[in-house]
Amino acid sequence: MDRIKTIWAKTNRWHRTLLLFFIVESRLLPGGQVGFECNDPALSYPFTGDTINFKWLFVVTIFLPLIMILLVERQKDRSESNREQALQWYREYLFGLLINVTVVQMLKLIVGSPRPHFFETCQPQEALTCKDSEYVPSYTCTQAHWLKQSDKSFPSGHTSLAVHCALFVAYYLHHRATAARWVTYTQVSSVLAAAVCGVSRMTDHRHHWWDVLAGVVLSLPILGYTMFYGCSNFKCQIRKEEKCEDKPQKTEELKKEVAS
Repeated sequence: MDRIKTIWAKTNRWHRTLLLFFIVESRLLPGGQVGFECNDPALSYPFTGDTINFKWLFVVTIFLPLIMILLVERQKDRSESNREQALQWYREYLFGLLINVTVVQMLKLIVGSPRPHFFETCQPQEALTCKDSEYVPSYTCTQAHWLKQSDKSFPSGHTSLAVHCALFVAYYLHHRATAARWVTYTQVSSVLAAAVCGVSRMTDHRHHWWDVLAGVVLSLPILGYTMFYGCSNFKCQIRKEEKCEDKPQKTEELKKEVAS
């Protein structure tokens, strides 16, 4: 036990969150399973694929905030300290994103809610013998490829990630970027893109509307933690008592003192 405590003490929040993510993804924890009503039309949609591919969404959520942060901070101050502060904000964003993905995957495992295309992709054995609107509490999928996906509807991971990224970018630009047309355009475009992503999850019949709503609600407290606690509301500091935006003025004052 002492050895375990020692090892645990040497870990940080990244290690612990990654460990939890690994446990969830490895299905080392028992998962839940919501049953279905026989011939339920809400679960009878055909599988048509994804309008927004998860790989592209993941690339955007990873790199868009980094590009925005480096672009804005480079215009404000090219000093090494300001660059370090910008990267620190980005690390906080990535940590929030990791929490988001971990919580989403954990809820998917615990709840086990059937997707709208459940009958086509899962093809449960029990659906062949049930009648009318009989409720089937447990089932077994016959499609091997969908054994771990047909019951992962709640919540929408696409929506949660898209909202997390869009609102982070919009709020960051509001606090750190100077007023410009491209800033407003980027903010509006980010939020609209997240909305389109959420709507597409319903029109593609990959999620129910409550799954998408849950994805939005889930992302908000994690995003709040990231921006207000992790990033300190984007109030960067070169030293503990000195704000970054005060640096140019203090540098000029120092030069005057040296000259005199």
